[in-house]
Amino acid sequence: MATGAEPPRPAVVPELPRSLYLETTNRCDSKCQTCIRTFQRLEPPKDLTLAELKGIVDQFPVLDRVVLHGIGEPLLNRELVPMIAYLKARGAHVLFNSDAITLTPARARALIESGLDEYRVSMDAATPETYRKIRGVDRFERVIGHVRALVDLERELGRPTPRVSLWFTAMQANLAELPGFVRLAASLGVGEVYVQRLVFYGEGLAVEAQSLFRQLAADEERLLGEAEAVAREARIAIRASGMTTPLKSLGGDDGADARRPWARCQRPWTLSYVTANGNVLPCCISPWTAKDYAGLILGNAFREDFAEIWHGDRYQRFRTDFETDVPPDPCRGCGRLWSL
Repeated sequence: MATGAEPPRPAVVPELPRSLYLETTNRCDSKCQTCIRTFQRLEPPKDLTLAELKGIVDQFPVLDRVVLHGIGEPLLNRELVPMIAYLKARGAHVLFNSDAITLTPARARALIESGLDEYRVSMDAATPETYRKIRGVDRFERVIGHVRALVDLERELGRPTPRVSLWFTAMQANLAELPGFVRLAASLGVGEVYVQRLVFYGEGLAVEAQSLFRQLAADEERLLGEAEAVAREARIAIRASGMTTPLKSLGGDDGADARRPWARCQRPWTLSYVTANGNVLPCCISPWTAKDYAGLILGNAFREDFAEIWHGDRYQRFRTDFETDVPPDPCRGCGRLWSL
């Protein structure tokens, strides 16, 4: 059972979550060597439609936050902009991660005008060579140009949103470039860098040998410290998994119960993730980590009312298992091997 060191659970399961992840597409134009999509096909290719999104969203009395990414590149969905506008009309904070490869000037203007709150650019590298090694495509210069154009257009229009940030999945293959990555953000006029922990599942670069989590050597600590110093000098925010600094995040000093580190997670009670095919999963990390993908699915939002899924037997069993000393399949390494 839960220990006193863990955050309190809600007394009852909320009527519906107020945070929702909607996978707008599972198609992608990158071949990232850290992404499970590059090596496995978990679901048939599919774009979420605006009608499908409305059918799901309209079941929620309140949505505070909606994230429009999953396993795929959101910009490939032609209905993305009207989706954002619909969600903004509902009062939600809307964001997504993107590779920015297809961020044309017209799309950049459309995103600004849609009311999108955050646009997070996943890059993982400060040089074309490392970008190609990790992202699997030769699009570094194109992405740089697209990000610069977006930031410049926001300034020209006097618009503060979407807030643009650059994202960096830290691993052995690229950590030496993190200080340069922060300098790159500064040169583009981007005000925030976010450092993610590597979620490893055994393929491509997503292997334990690439992980830095709780395995930092002195040179690696020095690089993280240098990156933080560059950010301070450039007046750029630098954050990391766990809502802390990169050094603290990768060092792993998060106060988690060593016996049940996953237990600090609140996701089974606070949010849900719906794939482009309508499958409901407990979180966006679970497709990377589950050994039994079919067993991970808690329902289908195209065929069932969301409230029935949220309060149904599968979700309730997941929460019950979560509270034991043997976590559900996708949670087994969370907080111990990789990101909490």
